[in-house]
Amino acid sequence: RNRNEVVSLEGDIKNLRIASLQGGVTINARVGEPYGTIQGTDYVITNGKKTIRSNGYYARTANSDVVIGNVNPDWTGGILNAFSYKNISLSALIDIQQGGSIFSLDQWYGQATGLYPESVRTNDLGNNVRDPLTADNTSGGVILDGVLADGTVNTKRVSGGDYRLGGYAYNPNSMFVYDASYVKLREVVVTYNIPSKVMAKTFINSASLSFVGSNLWIISKNLPYADPEASQGAGNVQ
Repeated sequence: RNRNEVVSLEGDIKNLRIASLQGGVTINARVGEPYGTIQGTDYVITNGKKTIRSNGYYARTANSDVVIGNVNPDWTGGILNAFSYKNISLSALIDIQQGGSIFSLDQWYGQATGLYPESVRTNDLGNNVRDPLTADNTSGGVILDGVLADGTVNTKRVSGGDYRLGGYAYNPNSMFVYDASYVKLREVVVTYNIPSKVMAKTFINSASLSFVGSNLWIISKNLPYADPEASQGAGNVQ
Protein backbone atom coordinates (compact mmCIF):
# COMPACT_ATOMS: atom_id res chain seq x y z
CA ARG A 1 0.00 0.00 0.00
CA ASN A 2 1.10 3.54 -0.68
CA ARG A 3 -0.55 6.35 1.25
CA ASN A 4 0.77 9.80 0.39
CA GLU A 5 -0.17 13.46 0.25
CA VAL A 6 1.40 16.40 -1.53
CA VAL A 7 2.05 18.71 1.42
CA SER A 8 3.62 21.68 -0.34
CA LEU A 9 5.25 22.85 -3.55
CA GLU A 10 7.70 25.64 -4.29
CA GLY A 11 6.53 29.02 -3.03
CA ASP A 12 2.78 29.49 -3.33
CA ILE A 13 2.34 26.96 -6.15
CA LYS A 14 -0.68 24.74 -5.48
CA ASN A 15 -0.49 22.36 -8.43
CA LEU A 16 2.33 20.87 -10.50
CA ARG A 17 1.26 19.42 -13.84
CA ILE A 18 3.21 16.25 -14.43
CA ALA A 19 1.74 15.50 -17.85
CA SER A 20 -0.88 16.73 -20.29
CA LEU A 21 -2.41 13.86 -22.24
CA GLN A 22 -4.79 13.20 -25.12
CA GLY A 23 -8.43 13.63 -24.21
CA GLY A 24 -7.75 16.82 -22.28
CA VAL A 25 -6.79 15.19 -18.99
CA THR A 26 -3.71 15.94 -16.91
CA ILE A 27 -1.73 14.05 -14.26
CA ASN A 28 -0.84 16.26 -11.31
CA ALA A 29 0.82 16.76 -7.96
CA ARG A 30 -1.79 18.89 -6.19
CA VAL A 31 -1.40 20.23 -2.68
CA GLY A 32 -3.73 18.45 -0.28
CA GLU A 33 -4.21 15.48 -2.63
CA PRO A 34 -2.31 12.24 -3.21
CA TYR A 35 0.42 12.43 -5.85
CA GLY A 36 -1.03 11.49 -9.23
CA THR A 37 -4.45 13.11 -9.46
CA ILE A 38 -6.24 12.87 -12.79
CA GLN A 39 -7.81 16.22 -13.59
CA GLY A 40 -10.23 17.17 -16.32
CA THR A 41 -13.82 18.22 -16.91
CA ASP A 42 -16.70 16.83 -14.87
CA TYR A 43 -20.49 16.79 -14.92
CA VAL A 44 -22.38 19.85 -13.69
CA ILE A 45 -24.71 18.77 -10.88
CA THR A 46 -28.11 20.28 -10.10
CA ASN A 47 -30.08 19.00 -7.09
CA GLY A 48 -27.88 15.92 -6.99
CA LYS A 49 -28.51 15.01 -10.65
CA LYS A 50 -26.53 15.52 -13.84
CA THR A 51 -27.43 18.76 -15.56
CA ILE A 52 -28.69 18.70 -19.15
CA ARG A 53 -28.16 21.66 -21.46
CA SER A 54 -30.96 23.10 -23.60
CA ASN A 55 -29.67 21.04 -26.55
CA GLY A 56 -30.36 17.81 -24.65
CA TYR A 57 -26.75 16.84 -23.91
CA TYR A 58 -24.85 16.80 -20.60
CA ALA A 59 -23.39 20.03 -19.28
CA ARG A 60 -19.74 19.90 -18.26
CA THR A 61 -17.59 22.12 -16.11
CA ALA A 62 -16.06 25.14 -17.78
CA ASN A 63 -12.62 24.35 -16.32
CA SER A 64 -10.58 21.18 -16.70
CA ASP A 65 -8.90 21.32 -13.27
CA VAL A 66 -11.47 19.16 -11.46
CA VAL A 67 -10.04 16.09 -9.70
CA ILE A 68 -11.76 13.15 -11.40
CA GLY A 69 -9.49 10.30 -10.28
CA ASN A 70 -6.16 9.22 -8.88
CA VAL A 71 -3.69 6.77 -10.34
CA ASN A 72 -2.74 5.28 -6.96
CA PRO A 73 -4.31 1.89 -6.23
CA ASP A 74 -5.68 1.03 -2.79
CA TRP A 75 -3.24 -1.90 -2.72
CA THR A 76 -1.31 -4.30 -4.92
CA GLY A 77 -0.18 -7.84 -4.27
CA GLY A 78 0.52 -11.22 -5.72
CA ILE A 79 0.14 -14.94 -5.05
CA LEU A 80 2.81 -17.37 -6.17
CA ASN A 81 1.96 -21.07 -6.36
CA ALA A 82 4.72 -23.60 -6.95
CA PHE A 83 4.42 -27.36 -7.42
CA SER A 84 6.97 -30.03 -8.22
CA TYR A 85 6.85 -33.72 -9.08
CA LYS A 86 10.02 -35.67 -9.67
CA ASN A 87 12.00 -33.65 -12.23
CA ILE A 88 9.18 -31.33 -13.27
CA SER A 89 8.12 -28.14 -11.51
CA LEU A 90 5.33 -25.67 -12.21
CA SER A 91 4.86 -22.16 -10.84
CA ALA A 92 2.10 -19.63 -11.46
CA LEU A 93 2.07 -15.99 -10.39
CA ILE A 94 -1.25 -14.21 -9.85
CA ASP A 95 -0.88 -10.40 -9.88
CA ILE A 96 -3.53 -8.19 -8.26
CA GLN A 97 -4.31 -4.48 -8.20
CA GLN A 98 -7.25 -3.13 -6.22
CA GLY A 99 -8.48 0.37 -6.96
CA GLY A 100 -6.84 3.29 -8.64
CA SER A 101 -8.25 5.24 -11.59
CA ILE A 102 -7.61 5.11 -15.30
CA PHE A 103 -8.80 7.49 -18.04
CA SER A 104 -9.75 5.46 -21.11
CA LEU A 105 -8.75 7.15 -24.35
CA ASP A 106 -10.20 4.09 -26.13
CA GLN A 107 -13.67 4.91 -24.78
CA TRP A 108 -13.16 8.65 -25.33
CA TYR A 109 -12.78 8.10 -29.07
CA GLY A 110 -14.50 4.73 -29.52
CA GLN A 111 -17.90 5.71 -28.15
CA ALA A 112 -17.92 8.75 -30.44
CA THR A 113 -17.06 6.82 -33.59
CA GLY A 114 -19.36 3.84 -33.15
CA LEU A 115 -16.54 1.40 -32.53
CA TYR A 116 -18.17 -0.30 -29.52
CA PRO A 117 -21.45 -2.27 -29.37
CA GLU A 118 -23.04 0.12 -26.87
CA SER A 119 -23.57 2.54 -29.77
CA VAL A 120 -26.27 0.23 -31.18
CA ARG A 121 -28.28 -0.30 -28.01
CA THR A 122 -32.07 -0.13 -27.76
CA ASN A 123 -33.71 3.04 -26.42
CA ASP A 124 -36.69 3.47 -24.09
CA LEU A 125 -39.10 3.01 -27.01
CA GLY A 126 -37.57 -0.31 -28.02
CA ASN A 127 -35.89 1.15 -31.09
CA ASN A 128 -32.27 1.30 -32.13
CA VAL A 129 -30.73 4.52 -30.83
CA ARG A 130 -29.21 5.06 -34.28
CA ASP A 131 -32.64 5.26 -35.93
CA PRO A 132 -33.76 8.74 -37.08
CA LEU A 133 -35.55 11.06 -34.67
CA THR A 134 -39.31 11.21 -35.25
CA ALA A 135 -42.26 12.65 -33.38
CA ASP A 136 -43.80 9.25 -32.58
CA ASN A 137 -42.89 5.92 -30.96
CA THR A 138 -40.76 4.88 -33.95
CA SER A 139 -38.07 7.36 -32.96
CA GLY A 140 -34.48 6.52 -32.40
CA GLY A 141 -32.23 8.60 -30.17
CA VAL A 142 -32.03 8.87 -26.40
CA ILE A 143 -33.43 11.01 -23.60
CA LEU A 144 -30.46 11.44 -21.28
CA ASP A 145 -31.10 10.96 -17.57
CA GLY A 146 -30.81 14.27 -15.76
CA VAL A 147 -32.40 17.63 -15.11
CA LEU A 148 -32.30 21.02 -16.74
CA ALA A 149 -30.60 23.96 -15.05
CA ASP A 150 -33.89 24.91 -13.43
CA GLY A 151 -34.25 21.46 -11.87
CA THR A 152 -37.00 20.13 -14.15
CA VAL A 153 -36.66 16.64 -15.58
CA ASN A 154 -35.10 16.41 -19.03
CA THR A 155 -37.50 15.32 -21.78
CA LYS A 156 -35.52 16.28 -24.90
CA ARG A 157 -34.58 13.41 -27.18
CA VAL A 158 -31.23 13.63 -28.95
CA SER A 159 -29.77 11.72 -31.86
CA GLY A 160 -27.92 8.47 -31.22
CA GLY A 161 -26.54 8.15 -34.72
CA ASP A 162 -23.56 10.48 -34.62
CA TYR A 163 -20.47 11.38 -32.60
CA ARG A 164 -22.19 13.59 -30.02
CA LEU A 165 -24.01 11.11 -27.78
CA GLY A 166 -21.40 8.81 -26.32
CA GLY A 167 -17.93 10.16 -26.94
CA TYR A 168 -15.61 13.08 -26.55
CA ALA A 169 -17.57 15.85 -28.25
CA TYR A 170 -20.32 16.57 -25.72
CA ASN A 171 -19.29 14.63 -22.62
CA PRO A 172 -16.95 15.37 -19.70
CA ASN A 173 -13.66 13.60 -19.09
CA SER A 174 -15.06 12.00 -15.94
CA MET A 175 -17.40 9.83 -18.04
CA PHE A 176 -14.34 7.92 -19.20
CA VAL A 177 -12.59 7.37 -15.86
CA TYR A 178 -12.76 3.76 -14.68
CA ASP A 179 -11.68 1.61 -11.76
CA ALA A 180 -8.24 0.24 -12.67
CA SER A 181 -8.52 -2.94 -10.56
CA TYR A 182 -7.41 -6.21 -12.13
CA VAL A 183 -6.44 -9.80 -11.43
CA LYS A 184 -3.95 -11.26 -13.90
CA LEU A 185 -2.18 -14.50 -14.53
CA ARG A 186 1.14 -12.73 -14.78
CA GLU A 187 3.47 -15.64 -15.34
CA VAL A 188 3.55 -19.42 -15.68
CA VAL A 189 6.82 -21.34 -15.64
CA VAL A 190 7.25 -25.03 -16.41
CA THR A 191 10.71 -26.38 -15.66
CA TYR A 192 12.28 -29.75 -16.41
CA ASN A 193 15.36 -30.59 -14.37
CA ILE A 194 17.63 -32.84 -16.37
CA PRO A 195 18.42 -35.96 -14.27
CA SER A 196 21.79 -35.93 -12.53
CA LYS A 197 22.70 -39.29 -14.01
CA VAL A 198 22.49 -37.75 -17.47
CA MET A 199 24.61 -34.78 -16.42
CA ALA A 200 27.18 -37.05 -14.79
CA LYS A 201 28.43 -37.95 -18.24
CA THR A 202 29.20 -34.29 -18.98
CA PHE A 203 31.27 -31.48 -17.45
CA ILE A 204 28.04 -29.76 -16.31
CA ASN A 205 26.89 -30.30 -12.73
CA SER A 206 23.20 -29.56 -13.33
CA ALA A 207 20.90 -28.13 -15.98
CA SER A 208 17.24 -27.38 -16.46
CA LEU A 209 14.96 -26.36 -19.30
CA SER A 210 12.17 -23.86 -18.65
CA PHE A 211 9.21 -22.59 -20.63
CA VAL A 212 8.02 -19.17 -19.46
CA GLY A 213 4.76 -17.44 -20.38
CA SER A 214 4.10 -13.83 -19.32
CA ASN A 215 0.87 -11.80 -19.18
CA LEU A 216 -1.20 -14.80 -20.23
CA TRP A 217 -4.69 -13.97 -18.93
CA ILE A 218 -6.61 -11.00 -17.53
CA ILE A 219 -8.77 -12.96 -15.11
CA SER A 220 -10.79 -9.98 -13.89
CA LYS A 221 -10.98 -6.24 -14.64
CA ASN A 222 -13.44 -3.35 -14.60
CA LEU A 223 -12.14 -1.34 -17.56
CA PRO A 224 -14.09 -2.36 -20.69
CA TYR A 225 -12.19 -3.86 -23.63
CA ALA A 226 -8.69 -2.54 -22.84
CA ASP A 227 -5.90 -3.58 -20.48
CA PRO A 228 -5.98 -1.58 -17.19
CA GLU A 229 -2.18 -1.33 -17.36
CA ALA A 230 -2.29 0.47 -20.71
CA SER A 231 -0.89 3.99 -20.54
CA GLN A 232 -0.36 7.10 -22.61
CA GLY A 233 3.07 7.49 -21.05
CA ALA A 234 5.72 5.93 -18.86
CA GLY A 235 7.37 6.51 -15.50
CA ASN A 236 5.47 8.94 -13.29
CA VAL A 237 2.79 9.42 -15.96
CA GLN A 238 1.40 5.89 -15.86
